[in-house]
Amino acid sequence: MTILSPVSPLASYDMRTFSSPNNNGTTRYERRYPKPSSEQQYKGPESKKDGLEIQMKEFRSPTSPENVYNPRALPPIDSNQPRPSLARSTSTPSSSYSHKKTDSITERLILQRSTKAAQWTIHWRAPLTTVSAFVVGLILAIGQHMLYSKLHHESLGGEDNKTKKVLYGRALAYFSKIAFGGCVTMVYRQRLWTTLRHHALSIWSIDQLFLGTEDPTLFFNWETLTKALLPTILALIIWLVPLATIIFSPGALTFGEFREIDVTSLAVPTLNFTAESTTDWRIPIKLDDNSHKKSVMFYNTTDRLGKKDGWFDYYDQPSSDLTRISVLNAWSVGNQSTMRTDARQKSCGGEQFNCTYTNSFIAPQYKCEEVATGPQDDQKLFEMGAPFNTSELVPYGKHVYLSNVDVGEYSRPQAPNISNDGGVPLGRIPDELGTFMIEPHLWIGYSTNSTEPWPPNSPFAQNWTSRLDAHIVRCIHYEAQYTVSWNYTEPYYTIDSSWTFLEPIIDTNFSKLENGKPDYLTIKPASNFVSPRTDVGKYKKIAAYHAVGESMRDFLRGNIELEPEFPGNSYPRVNSKITQTRLVSKTNSTPYDHFEKHLQDFYSDTVLSLFSAPGMLVIAQENTTVTRSRFRATFIYEPETLWACYAPVIIVTFLILLLYAFTLWQDGTTWSIGFSRILVTTRNQTLDEISRGACLGNNPFPSELLRTKLQFGVLNEPTDFEVVGLDGFTEVGHCSFGVPSELSPIIKGAPYAGLTRRRTYGGAGLRPSMAPLQEKEKTD
Repeated sequence: MTILSPVSPLASYDMRTFSSPNNNGTTRYERRYPKPSSEQQYKGPESKKDGLEIQMKEFRSPTSPENVYNPRALPPIDSNQPRPSLARSTSTPSSSYSHKKTDSITERLILQRSTKAAQWTIHWRAPLTTVSAFVVGLILAIGQHMLYSKLHHESLGGEDNKTKKVLYGRALAYFSKIAFGGCVTMVYRQRLWTTLRHHALSIWSIDQLFLGTEDPTLFFNWETLTKALLPTILALIIWLVPLATIIFSPGALTFGEFREIDVTSLAVPTLNFTAESTTDWRIPIKLDDNSHKKSVMFYNTTDRLGKKDGWFDYYDQPSSDLTRISVLNAWSVGNQSTMRTDARQKSCGGEQFNCTYTNSFIAPQYKCEEVATGPQDDQKLFEMGAPFNTSELVPYGKHVYLSNVDVGEYSRPQAPNISNDGGVPLGRIPDELGTFMIEPHLWIGYSTNSTEPWPPNSPFAQNWTSRLDAHIVRCIHYEAQYTVSWNYTEPYYTIDSSWTFLEPIIDTNFSKLENGKPDYLTIKPASNFVSPRTDVGKYKKIAAYHAVGESMRDFLRGNIELEPEFPGNSYPRVNSKITQTRLVSKTNSTPYDHFEKHLQDFYSDTVLSLFSAPGMLVIAQENTTVTRSRFRATFIYEPETLWACYAPVIIVTFLILLLYAFTLWQDGTTWSIGFSRILVTTRNQTLDEISRGACLGNNPFPSELLRTKLQFGVLNEPTDFEVVGLDGFTEVGHCSFGVPSELSPIIKGAPYAGLTRRRTYGGAGLRPSMAPLQEKEKTD
């Protein structure tokens, strides 16, 4: 190290050494003080003796405003004068004649600190605390998310339990606020000192900045908004963090109705007509309520006990249960099949569930087609063996509805003489007893109102206002594959059914006479007859199909006549049960257009109405995939809401961390706030002088002081020695708050020790930092 000293001999000086770390390691500095002789005493600033006045060399300092120090005399030191015990001067020259009594511990502290300099180092505690606060906040936010995810759609019993879970989430939000807020607060404190180093602010603004996390009036101070914008923004973020974390984030978890959907395999009702094939009416099948399964048909038999050789059962008529189901379906107001009241609960697996599913089964269905739309199709009808043509229908005839549904109908009774005990034939049993030779075809004619007027030259214009179109439909009974989609959504249910036709139930037809008319006495081919003597299983299934069809055909029989509009009133004359169904209009009792489609839907509803009677033999169970749902009172968590609150906080806090890293690199050390920092950064004679009369710090505070602008920097106080360290600094200065005119900028890495202090000996001032040397000399 190079020591620049006064011009007197080196032996006349005493050296004191102290150290200060910088960016390149530790730099050692030495202060050299003049050592006066025992014969010489300093008599005050006006006493001068030859050889005792020390001439100081001029040198330039980075902390001096003019960069030039003037020569100044250093008073001599009387090494023989003892240091008064426990006596120490105040920190400013203006109070050099006032003494305070201190204890030995304080004196030792003074001695210990006399060679200390400020350390330019970034202590690990502040950065670690800041980063840890961010990480903890992030972990707590994730923890809140995980807690809410666990509670999502969870139904907790008891209000106390629900409240406890909610409080857990709010506690996580609160601690997350503390963590994120603490992280930003640490950056705010660091950035506050950076601002105070670069900008002079009024004491009022400095007060607000130091209380920025507690006093919102900071945001209404124009000076802080213009000269301390970044710290003000950081303070605003600290104030907003609770808004996002504590107030809004718990709103992501609510309690309400939740529609829970799951897919499972359940046993649902289905139709199985083959159950009729394998069941003997003599051996009833019991149900849980001790009732019996019911067949869709009544049987007659050749032997009631079923023990005679060659005995067999044969079809009689639809059962009363089937008739009741068919009538209820026909009379149903809604355009759908009848259904049991607890169908949803039984199908969906519980009272609280709605469900949808699709199943498939084989059942009867009529295959209908329109074969005529006017007189031009009469020849076609003749060739098909139709029992009537369009001449029977209005406007050509008098019928607006006409049906023939019994040609080839299974006769009842099957034998001339039968007993009342089970329909056992009396005498010889006919060979065709109970045999299904043909299934009746449905021939239905109807007329619809086109609402278009007749041409003026039409002969029908004098009787009818609008044109009436005649249609004839033929339906053949088929076995079909049903596909039904069930939708049970309380309080309603919907059914969407479709079918694929397989084959006619009985594939036979009437032969024709030579004139082309059907021969109703001859049915071919006989090989397709279904006899109760041969294939009993097939016979019973066909009989069940026939019974369902017969129960529906009962509503189609008959006709409806319609009187012309002119010359009298037009009104229908009803000779059919069809008006009891939804197949005709409720306003004028005439059939709907596209009757064939309505008829197929009506028959499908009749088949599906069997589900309304779970005691029917054809009702079975099958496992199928069911999509069911229910509404539950549960917690409902919306992650989007939670992260919409936390994402801005996390992103902004992370950016603030990057700002923190840059600020630490820029400042070269860490800062904080508190009494200890205020204590060491306000050691300034100017501040002592301007604060006279306000030492209590109470209210009201002098307004002229609040308006005084201060800055944090290097105090331009004169020094009596020169030091050049390894880094080229030429002075050990003091950092303090002060008015801008007495400060120089703080230089990163420069050695700063403290304020120049004086002691009083014999009416003259002596630096306390020199006192230890004097004591040592006295000892020596």
